[in-house]
Amino acid sequence: MSTTEKSLLASLVITLLVFGNFFVDTLEAVLAGEPMANIGTSLVAAVISVIILEIIVQSLLASLSASQKDDERDRLIERMSFRNGYICLSVGMWIWIAQTTIPTWWTDLPSSPFMARLAEETVRAAAIMTGALVPILLLLLFVIAEVTVTVTRLFYYRHGL
Repeated sequence: MSTTEKSLLASLVITLLVFGNFFVDTLEAVLAGEPMANIGTSLVAAVISVIILEIIVQSLLASLSASQKDDERDRLIERMSFRNGYICLSVGMWIWIAQTTIPTWWTDLPSSPFMARLAEETVRAAAIMTGALVPILLLLLFVIAEVTVTVTRLFYYRHGL
């Protein structure tokens, strides 16, 4: 396994562990009705934890191995991976926009039991999505996009283009 792959794998593990824990705790806090200030505090702690862990792990990996110059393959893999992450982020944003605006569209649709139930569920979900949770959802979309970039890069390094 190359140094780049080790670095990417370490970043992936740190991101999944720290932000996975943050999002699970946030979901539990929202469902329990806790104040949003607690979520803000845990967000700051998660970001600081990621920064500290990345500095430690990446420094350790850099000290254990010789540096390598990026070649054309590395740049192509990086470019393709960022494209995949951008697509993932774009799809997530469009789904979120549709989710928040669809309840207003359903007032003009012919009524059917399925559409009435779907509208009711969407309105209920939108009620849970308070203004303070919007940044959390956006952060989740960015984390998913970053994980997509890292996983894609690992895949291309292991299996080729």
